[in-house]
Amino acid sequence: MTTKGDVLIVDDDPDLCAAMHTALQADGFSVRTASQGSLGLKMMREKRPSLVFLDIIMRMPTEGVWVSEEIADDPELRGIPVVMLTSIVDSEYAGHFPTDRPLHADMFLDKPVPLSRILEVANRFAAQPSPAAS
Repeated sequence: MTTKGDVLIVDDDPDLCAAMHTALQADGFSVRTASQGSLGLKMMREKRPSLVFLDIIMRMPTEGVWVSEEIADDPELRGIPVVMLTSIVDSEYAGHFPTDRPLHADMFLDKPVPLSRILEVANRFAAQPSPAAS
C-alpha cells in the first residue's frame, strides 16, 4: 500500500501521540512513535522517516534539542525535516532552552497544536507525490 510518507513522532505524551497517529494515518501517512529521544534516533536509523515531529521536553528539559543536533550531525539522518513541538516557553524549563546557538529544526509549533495544523505541516514537509503525478 502506498503512503504519502513516513512520519515519526518523538514525544512522551501518549495521548498526543495517539491523536497525531490517528489523524496522520487517516490522512494517508505511515506513522511510528517513540516516547524518548534515544529510541527515536534508533528508529530513524532503522528506517529514515520523511518527517519527524519532535517534542523538546521529555525525560530531560531539552532532550529534543539534543535529538535535533544528533540528526544534524549524522550524515545518514541529516536533511530529515524536523518540526519541534513545544510548551517549553510556558514551563519552568524556559531558561534551559538554548539561545546561544542555531537550532536544527525546520519549524516550531507551540503546544497544544490543532490536529489540522499537524496535517497541514505533514503534507507540506513529508507528502510524497503520487506515482501518477510523476
